[in-house]
Amino acid sequence: MSNNVKVGLQLSIGGLGDKSFNDSAFAGLEEAQRMFNIEFEHAVWQSPELNAASLENWAKSDFDLIIAVGYHNAEPVNKVAAKYPNKKFALVDYAGQGPNIWSATYREYEGDFVVGVLAALVTQTRIVGFMGGGITPIVRRIELGFAQGVKNVDPSISFISDYVGEFDDPVKGALLAETQYMLGADVIYQVAGRCGLGAIDTAKNFGKWIISTGADHSYLAPKAVLTSRIKNVGRPVIDVIEAVIEDRFEGGVEKSYGFAEGGLMLAPIRPSVSKVVTPPIQGIMQEIQAQVISRKIVVELEE
Repeated sequence: MSNNVKVGLQLSIGGLGDKSFNDSAFAGLEEAQRMFNIEFEHAVWQSPELNAASLENWAKSDFDLIIAVGYHNAEPVNKVAAKYPNKKFALVDYAGQGPNIWSATYREYEGDFVVGVLAALVTQTRIVGFMGGGITPIVRRIELGFAQGVKNVDPSISFISDYVGEFDDPVKGALLAETQYMLGADVIYQVAGRCGLGAIDTAKNFGKWIISTGADHSYLAPKAVLTSRIKNVGRPVIDVIEAVIEDRFEGGVEKSYGFAEGGLMLAPIRPSVSKVVTPPIQGIMQEIQAQVISRKIVVELEE
């Protein structure tokens, strides 16, 4: 196949500028453009119905590959892919249903468990918080992995869990984080998209700690962000585009991404928090990470 393929990318809730999920996907698309000289278009989140219309327009316009990211795009992709069985589709972060859909899912728990261990090792109040965005199966799974990491260190540590109910309101995220800090948590794990940006501001303003997701957010609050569990959404975007270019695209396939596949990583510990995340703690994190990857530690993903 010619390298000059046409790719459409449907973004998820929160859109570009979330410094997380969508930005990572778009960065992968831009990198693929540099690597393979593709042509591409992208569409912002509107609604499942309108997103389906965007996907269908690309299918009618003879795009070579149509990618959607996020749980909330699963229904539109499944619907349009069934209508256009000869077109190639990809769904990132959730498993699609169709013989012409390539899916990428993540073993987030590999990182969530490790940062749960970190939270338990650094908390001084013995109260750890979790802040989710929308209540999706993926975020609930992330919460379970994190909670197990905390309990692995000390089952008596108190665990606060709350959800904003959405992913794109930093003000609501800031308020929810403030509530958890007021309840005694001194470290929060935020998995909330744009809402998480507000939580990071709150951690900085309160002089508390936060662990972030999506991208390395330590630059936003160098003394507050202990680390970030990064989900590289761009990695599968590049992989599936390369598969189309090399004429080895497989529909009906679900590829799992974790640390080994470059789908997950932990941001480096910055000197500004090295007195909190000390070298011995970093060593424990590295050992736990290795044990989770090798499955010497098995994280239970169901309640």
